[in-house]
Amino acid sequence: MSAYATLATVHPLPETDPTSAGPAVAGTTYPGSVRTGPMTQGALALRYEVEFERDVVPAPSLRLVPAGPRLPDPQAWASKLVQAVAEVLAGDRPISQLVRFTDSVVFGELNRRVRLLGLTTTATARGSKERSAVRSVHVSTPATEVAEVAAHVRYGERSRAIALRLEVHRGRWICTALQLG
Repeated sequence: MSAYATLATVHPLPETDPTSAGPAVAGTTYPGSVRTGPMTQGALALRYEVEFERDVVPAPSLRLVPAGPRLPDPQAWASKLVQAVAEVLAGDRPISQLVRFTDSVVFGELNRRVRLLGLTTTATARGSKERSAVRSVHVSTPATEVAEVAAHVRYGERSRAIALRLEVHRGRWICTALQLG
């Protein structure tokens, strides 16, 4: 027998008396009616004859699927983030642009520093000085989803060191620690 065996056999419904409202009662016969076997009551008169053949089904082959878009290069990402942090601290960029790229602790610390900067210097004084420039960025990856960054930033005649720790959260790099020197 094939793998698709017949699962059900259909039997004819019992004869009914045309003068009565319901089906025939088991054991009674009516003139002109023909009975072909035992009477079956119920809505579905099915008799199951189940015969399965056990075919060996091969196990599905598994393959690795990439998890999604890859993370950007930590060196390029760190360079852009260090430049953005330096511009925020110099007053050249609004701090709101760093919300997506920093965690709440780092953003709070940056926000506090920007407020202090805003209280001590005026916009014209901040705009008249030379822009900040990132001189060098060094990235170390101690783990696959962690990058530690050391950067040298030049503010006119002065230099400053910036250290960041980047970690992967929800598929993107987030700054979780920041040290300014």
